[in-house]
Amino acid sequence: MWRPALLAAALLSSTSLSAAAQRRADVRCNVGDIEVRSLKFRGNSAHTDYALERGIATTPSTWWRRTFGFGRSYCLDSIATMIEDSARLSYRYVSTGYPDVRVRPVLTYKSPTKVDVAYEITEGEPMIIDSLGIEWTTIDSLGFASRSALPDSLRYTSDLPIELGARFNTIAIEAARDSIVRRLQERGYPQAEVLRDFATEIAAHRADVTFRIYPGPKSWIGAINIPEPLPPVGGTRSRIDTGRVRQVLGIRVGQLYNERTLEAVRRGLFLTEAFRFVGVSIDSASLTDDVDSLVSVNVTLAETQLQATRASLGWGNLDCIRAQLNYTNFNFLGGLRRLDLNGRLSKVGYAQPLDYRSGSLCGSLRDDPFSDTLNYYASATISQASLFGLRVVPSLTIYSERRSEFKAFLRETPFGLIGSALQGVGSSLPMTWSYQLEYGRTVAQPAFFCAVFNVCESEARQRLEEGTRSAVVGWSTTRSTALSLVNPTGGSVVRLDLRHASTIVGSASDASFNRATVDATWYRPVSTGALVLRIRAGAVLGSRLDLSGSPRFIPLQERLYAGGPNSVRGYRQNELGPAVYLPDEVTAIAIPGNDTLVYLEAFADSTDERTVPTGGDNVIVANVELRLRSPAFPEMMQWAFFVDAGQVWNRGRSGTGVSFNDIRVTPGLGVRVFTPVGPIRVDVGYNAYDRQPGPAYLTTSPGSGSGNLICVSPGNDLRVLSRTPGVYERQVDDGDCPASYAPGRGSFLRRLTFQFSIGQPF
Repeated sequence: MWRPALLAAALLSSTSLSAAAQRRADVRCNVGDIEVRSLKFRGNSAHTDYALERGIATTPSTWWRRTFGFGRSYCLDSIATMIEDSARLSYRYVSTGYPDVRVRPVLTYKSPTKVDVAYEITEGEPMIIDSLGIEWTTIDSLGFASRSALPDSLRYTSDLPIELGARFNTIAIEAARDSIVRRLQERGYPQAEVLRDFATEIAAHRADVTFRIYPGPKSWIGAINIPEPLPPVGGTRSRIDTGRVRQVLGIRVGQLYNERTLEAVRRGLFLTEAFRFVGVSIDSASLTDDVDSLVSVNVTLAETQLQATRASLGWGNLDCIRAQLNYTNFNFLGGLRRLDLNGRLSKVGYAQPLDYRSGSLCGSLRDDPFSDTLNYYASATISQASLFGLRVVPSLTIYSERRSEFKAFLRETPFGLIGSALQGVGSSLPMTWSYQLEYGRTVAQPAFFCAVFNVCESEARQRLEEGTRSAVVGWSTTRSTALSLVNPTGGSVVRLDLRHASTIVGSASDASFNRATVDATWYRPVSTGALVLRIRAGAVLGSRLDLSGSPRFIPLQERLYAGGPNSVRGYRQNELGPAVYLPDEVTAIAIPGNDTLVYLEAFADSTDERTVPTGGDNVIVANVELRLRSPAFPEMMQWAFFVDAGQVWNRGRSGTGVSFNDIRVTPGLGVRVFTPVGPIRVDVGYNAYDRQPGPAYLTTSPGSGSGNLICVSPGNDLRVLSRTPGVYERQVDDGDCPASYAPGRGSFLRRLTFQFSIGQPF
């Protein structure tokens, strides 16, 4: 009895499911209509309410309408619509292994013009796959078919979405069939076909499933046909040489046919952005029934405009006004070479010489001493579509930049050079090899050098801030199975990044280090959104400075930081982990019998010091975030509930090592509004911890950055020379400045950290 019902439901589904979303727009209320106040599903466990609701036409009024009385209302179209929705729900259940399902609509009138709609679902016992067979059928030269065991069966049938004992799910069976076809096409069988058959025993709730494989002849690539590309719109002739296209395709005559390789060719040509259309297909005339054969590949191209200019303007709480201008030539000097000229400015409106200082527009930069001068980036990049027919994309970039890391450091690079090669374009595990050579200088707060590297004298500190040569060899790889780039609900993204600098690769001895970071994110669908799990970890090992008595040194721009909108959101940018403090007020304690020496101490006050994050050489960050569609405006708004945890350790000088007891955990919530430029995000994190204790310093030349540093941490016993009351010249004693300055965080509101940005955090 269930087979005719299934066929009828399938027919009904094919004619009405595609129109369900459109019908939602047709059931808005008119005068006299009956409004749907709520929509519920009872008895469902195999499918979520959200998934069932998306497949039917009946729609409840919006959350705003139901809660506050205004907003969009939806009404019952007709009783026939509810019957059709019941059939749609039945079809969904039957196709996923519940042949005994029963769906009954229930109407509960709240008033003559308002009704609650519910669907009571009795799922019944699921049908189980009792046997799973695979048959390999070949056709010989005389046209006779023969069946045999599947050669290399695991290669084609492992990790299928169905298995013995699983629920009889026709959707999963189709996915398994498609997987087998795909694997055959990737191993030399372009004409592969797979038929699936199943027999069911309704009473026993058992099903037998069989896949019959017709691989067709094994094939290799024969001729590669590339006619002259169609000219761009409005053009009269093409400008790209087809001979050069042939050289960079990455496929060759005699290569075993592979569908994935052809897709990589298509994707690679699209990535050049030189074509508005790319077609890579098999010439049907070359297909034969021979046991082994050659197939011809046709590459059809249509050119686009080969030059483009883009400009953008935006705002960020740490960038103030930012502007960017890009020029691209997609066929530079012929041969599908690409030239990119990029220019970028940030801190516009706050930093000199464009310092309008427009009040609250960039108020968060007032505490950052490195945001007083305009940040810029200018570069020229030339890249090739492919290299010697391999799936490698080389590029060369020359650049100059000035960039600041919030409260941490300022990096000035008059000249830099990056050579890179992207290997495995279009594969599941692309890798990037790079070599970066630059000449530049890094400036940080004097207290940073004193606390982290024990360099407190201005002369020694100036040596660190002088320009130096840096050369870095890098390797990175990313594996992504995320289902979306903007708002993933499934899959994962894992990235590994390794960097090495030493005199062997051309770096100065005081700019040597080894750094490794890993960033992994998993997405799982949950209810109306997704559960996101993410972990980031990193470590840096450095060399020793050529300064007597100094500890291991790591270049400032390579240190690891945490805190901010994409990290631990209970902390502001970079402020998780070790920190140095610069109090505004100190107390002088006289030494009896000595008129020129005093002790200086500062007492913690949450409003009277400046924080200098020092970063560290080890970091770990973990995030758990639940993203759910908003009841109000569910198509454009999303709520997020998150718990972030992490810590940064600075082993270099303190030698305290890594302790997971130091990890800080901050919960919070946020909202995302989806726009054409991406999700606009506001997150609020709650920080229950007092700020981390650290050393406190006073500079002998406030504001100049050229003075010596004096320790003013509570309990220090380092004497300070003071010939004139209130004027402190230098610290007389050598020794470590204790990390005993522990400012409080203040009231509840001061423990809330607001983060504003564009795009999902990870």
